[in-house]
Amino acid sequence: MPFDPNWPIGPVLITDTKMREQLTSLKALNDALTTRVADLEAQNASLAQQLAVRPTLQQVLDLIAANAARNVDAVAALPPPWSENPPDRAEFNETRDKVNEALSGLKHPA
Repeated sequence: MPFDPNWPIGPVLITDTKMREQLTSLKALNDALTTRVADLEAQNASLAQQLAVRPTLQQVLDLIAANAARNVDAVAALPPPWSENPPDRAEFNETRDKVNEALSGLKHPA
């Protein structure tokens, strides 16, 4: 029988059977909550161990800086389209140099 928090109401005769049911229900509730608290404490300890081995923000930023491409904001845009069709050698060389500049900027630092 589940615990009845509203029992007894008013002046009533309390029987040993009813009182035993109430106390047994309270004991079962207490045991269930104790088990749940122990489970939550174990889960909390497990999460604390997992957090202890996670990298710090600075470690993540250092990894990004070491392995990410460099900034290519300094690479200027090319001038408007070529003046001739096909382009002359200077325009082709300018385009090739600009592509090479962008590619070298995107390479991972050594």
